[in-house]
Amino acid sequence: MDIDLLGYIAATFSTFAMLPQAVHVWRTGQVEQLSLRAFGMATIGAVLWLIYGIAIGNGVIIAANGVGLFIVGSIAYRKLRWILQHRGDVF
Repeated sequence: MDIDLLGYIAATFSTFAMLPQAVHVWRTGQVEQLSLRAFGMATIGAVLWLIYGIAIGNGVIIAANGVGLFIVGSIAYRKLRWILQHRGDVF
């Protein structure tokens, strides 16, 4: 097996692992049971991997983490917004 193919497969699974959760959040708006810390850490990880991919010029890392950042970042944003709304803050 070509080692690049292994990288593409790994990137696909890693990138889209949270997609079912994101779709559920987008459809239902339900974020009460989700951990902001977990999705916050995943978002920071995606940002750092994206920066790393840009620094070394690796398109697979850039693409995978750009998409992953959108997915986990959108969940983290929705959770943060929910927390602030239920505290009485407007966000």
